[in-house]
Amino acid sequence: MLGNMTKILGQMQQLQEQLKKLTVEATAGDGTVKIIMNAQQNVLAVRFDPDKVGNIGPEALGQMIIEAFNEAQAASKAKAREEVTKVTGLNLSSLPGLF
Repeated sequence: MLGNMTKILGQMQQLQEQLKKLTVEATAGDGTVKIIMNAQQNVLAVRFDPDKVGNIGPEALGQMIIEAFNEAQAASKAKAREEVTKVTGLNLSSLPGLF
């Protein structure tokens, strides 16, 4: 039993490292805002298209950031769920709130 726990813990640590390296990108405002996030839902970068951002007011820009973030977060969770399923062989999508 202890051997299995050690193996499972090792797999989980390896999975966490994989999730750090997997990235997704999401854009809003026809490419005005781009957010890059890893599969642990950490924002790695926020980028703005300088040719487009100058013509947009602060409130509209804020909404684009929110839109891009939410899209990136959803894609990140889907990527994490996919990776967990691949590593564990378990379909965890039916467990609400896990991802």
